[in-house]
Amino acid sequence: MIPLSSRIEKYRRIMEKKEKAGKPCDILHIVKLDDNRESAFLIQDMFPITEEYIEREYTIAGNHLMLTSEHTAREIEQKARKVMGMLKRSIKFTPTQPDVMAILEKLKSAD
Repeated sequence: MIPLSSRIEKYRRIMEKKEKAGKPCDILHIVKLDDNRESAFLIQDMFPITEEYIEREYTIAGNHLMLTSEHTAREIEQKARKVMGMLKRSIKFTPTQPDVMAILEKLKSAD
């Protein structure tokens, strides 16, 4: 699960700062969703989840949010794979970041 944020300017500044330093910014991805609003995918905050914990589809004001661009979906997926690789190597992106790998193991063992 990758959380979304509407705080575009905050995340745009973070992305610009990383790019100015010559570093890739694989932890965030800003995109215009089908409702024509921009949203930031917070890839660094992704976490594992199983279907049993999903109650319903994600909506804002009753509107379903959809990402219909396959190109954008692939870009986000590539970034997520990179971030997952870093998480597997115990790289932390924020001081309060949960232990994603421990959560994943607990979910797998519950099956």
